[in-house]
Amino acid sequence: MDFTLSEDDRKLVELLDRIGAERLRPKAWQRRIENGPPADNMRLLGELGVLGICLPVELGGEGRDALSGILAVEHIARWCPRTGISALMAIAGPGMFIAKWGTEEQKAKYIPPIRSGEANMAISLTEPQAGSALTDLATRAEIRDGVCVLNGQKTFCSHAGWARNILVFCRFAPGTGGIGAVIVDRDTPGFTLSEPHYHMCGTPWWELYFDNARLPAENVLFAGDGFRKLMSSYSLERCAAGASSIGIAQAAFDMARDYAVERKQFGRPICEFQFVQDKLANMYLALEQARLLLYKAVGSSQGSAGRLESSAAKVACTEAAVFVCDQAMQIFGGSGMSQELPLEWMYRMVRTATVAGGTSDIHRGMIASELVGRRFEQRLRTPD
Repeated sequence: MDFTLSEDDRKLVELLDRIGAERLRPKAWQRRIENGPPADNMRLLGELGVLGICLPVELGGEGRDALSGILAVEHIARWCPRTGISALMAIAGPGMFIAKWGTEEQKAKYIPPIRSGEANMAISLTEPQAGSALTDLATRAEIRDGVCVLNGQKTFCSHAGWARNILVFCRFAPGTGGIGAVIVDRDTPGFTLSEPHYHMCGTPWWELYFDNARLPAENVLFAGDGFRKLMSSYSLERCAAGASSIGIAQAAFDMARDYAVERKQFGRPICEFQFVQDKLANMYLALEQARLLLYKAVGSSQGSAGRLESSAAKVACTEAAVFVCDQAMQIFGGSGMSQELPLEWMYRMVRTATVAGGTSDIHRGMIASELVGRRFEQRLRTPD
């Protein structure tokens, strides 16, 4: 088994680490983004072709495999966590859904702005009564005379406040078939946003309200078999969430390692104390073990990770990142707890990743389901 990166991937990593150190890191430690993602960073990544790295060549992308996309997210998040999260959405988010399932008109309209970094598209699944149980979606869509009418409420939608469009998952009216997805433009009549709320790491999120919101029927991405398509297309985004967490944790590890060499107590560098050595070794092991699962998930089966592999990678990466950031704060001691350093913020960033995109508990249930060949979630109500 060859763990050596291809020449193209090696050059990609070298480019992103150089660009990251020179261009992304200087403004990386912003705690809240009131005005959206770092627009200059996203445009830069768009110009470099990074945001379209996994898109087909015929859609203006690079046509690279999933491993290249995962490496890109990891090595962007390492230098700027905020840009890493935005790049995750561009590389592995709604654009990939549209590239796979959209009409030619939808692809031509929505993909170029995402690929160039000029616009953001959010994705909205969660509802007040439908978090992990996505089969309980209550937001409803109905097609009437060439118009799709949407009613309901969504919550915990990151990026919605500055997104030009939002990919909204909903339940189509009885007789038209189950769960589907529609593309909602910001100026859609009947669509409103709440004031921003904030996660513990400072990331904003919004509630979405649809009161007979009317959008063209051609904005329907799919209807009827949306749940299965969501599950079949969501693996890359899960892996990308793991990659961004690992990138952030790698930055925390680098800071802790350098500090352990420079910081002196009792007349010698603290890296000479065995308890610090143990922490550094365990942090390295956690990162490398998680990476192996992540790269295996996207590097096998022609880059199409299954539910088992993507869930395992997501849990391993996000939990390893929490451990590494926690240990980095411990090595820094009192300074690690201070907001003068970004470590406590990085910890809060990766801690939220163990909940977003499916909690670790839910993913462990999915892993067990695959291992024993039983669909435990079928005890819940299934889509119409």
